[in-house]
Amino acid sequence: MKLNEFMLERLFSRLRPGAKYILSPSSCESCTMKEILDLADAECRKLWENLDLGYNDYRGHVKLREAVTRRYRTLGVDDILVVTPEEGIFIALNVLLDPGDEVIVIHPTLPSMHEIPKSIGCTVIPWVLESTDWGWRLDTDFLNRTISSKTKLIVLNIPNNPTGYMPVLADIQRIANIADKTGAWILCEETYRGMEHDPGVDLPSMADIYPRAIALGGVNKIGLAGSRIGWLASQNRSVMAECFGFKDYTTLCPSASSEILALIAMRNFSYLAERNRKIILENVELAEGFFNSKPEWFNWSSPNGGSTAFPKLNYPYKVSDLCDRAAADASILVIPDRIFSISDNRFRIGFGRKNFGQALAMFTDFMDKFTARDTAEEQIA
Repeated sequence: MKLNEFMLERLFSRLRPGAKYILSPSSCESCTMKEILDLADAECRKLWENLDLGYNDYRGHVKLREAVTRRYRTLGVDDILVVTPEEGIFIALNVLLDPGDEVIVIHPTLPSMHEIPKSIGCTVIPWVLESTDWGWRLDTDFLNRTISSKTKLIVLNIPNNPTGYMPVLADIQRIANIADKTGAWILCEETYRGMEHDPGVDLPSMADIYPRAIALGGVNKIGLAGSRIGWLASQNRSVMAECFGFKDYTTLCPSASSEILALIAMRNFSYLAERNRKIILENVELAEGFFNSKPEWFNWSSPNGGSTAFPKLNYPYKVSDLCDRAAADASILVIPDRIFSISDNRFRIGFGRKNFGQALAMFTDFMDKFTARDTAEEQIA
């Protein structure tokens, strides 16, 4: 297997050390070790203090898997496999797919969701999110027209990174019904589930709705990205057993210490999700105020889930120039759309952190200089 460069992570690796401000993170405000341990109940405190750092349960600590099942309506501890988040994508795609399979992938999304199927030898069909005057839209009619007996897998990322798109329940159910007609599998990356912008919306997991679905969850978006704890979840125990066997060739077993921290987090999921939602909603208001006040520069598509958005830079300005100059001239890290294999003059912003307002203020100052410079160059030309 030969994989193309993971451009998103390579860009972060290259630019993050020199960046004073990161405008494009996907993770939310990180928790400190003290904050997490202060949330520990007596059982978790004892598990932490008496932690054995030897090999642990390859499936994941049973207490952690029990805590994870509370995020699902139909699953038990044997339906959960603890993994690192990116590892979970790698395992699930390799278990489900064979060379020659057809895969329909929501677009844009994490590069690994389409690059791994390509490396396996699959035909990848992008299912492109559409920007409308009222937000992002996923055309389920496209899926109905495109899916066939050749389609092995539908890959979703809901709530979506980078757009912030989140479907309504009827759309999720229709996707499952369409998949069921041909027997296609669904892999749904849903690490932002629980951070819908409307707290009254409780987005169900695709793993609860559809028996041939595998869901990827994790604690990386609720402040514990550094713990590297996620999970695969499915009603189908046969495919979960295959994922378990594949994991023997990757990490074998989870990090013992990270599992206990993740257990504490999952027992306090509602608190951490609400903490992040508060930060996100305050920052979304700042972002919308700025981007909507500059229609000559930007086209803003409102997100309704997660901590990212994907605004469009209006022509004649070029997003590749914007991102390069932001890094070089202002030490601001901005992720361009080419990282997601998109060419629509867009860039990702992330508003899940407390310092977003400061980063946005620096970006505002940068944009004044960037647009003035481009205008001057255009007049000279």
